Amino acid sequence: MDVLKVRKNFLLDKELVDKAQIILLRKHKSLTEAVTTYLRAVVKDPNILETIEKTSKKRTGSFIGMLDGQIGTQNAKSIRKEYHQKYES
Repeated sequence: MDVLKVRKNFLLDKELVDKAQIILLRKHKSLTEAVTTYLRAVVKDPNILETIEKTSKKRTGSFIGMLDGQIGTQNAKSIRKEYHQKYES
């Protein structure tokens, strides 16, 4: 994995930046303008970070990815326990 070093403790994944730059340049003149717009949005609406984090963690390209956020928040262990309580009793 190649890394872009912006400053001493500010490292970015080069491949990720290259992919994002192609998308961002469609709407903005430069990557700097895109980052500035993002930071302005965060200042005006801090809740936007939750939406961005949820979107960035969403899986893509698979059937399971399509179901992210659609099924619920239970984990497999609690689902099995609930099933056994329902049908074993």
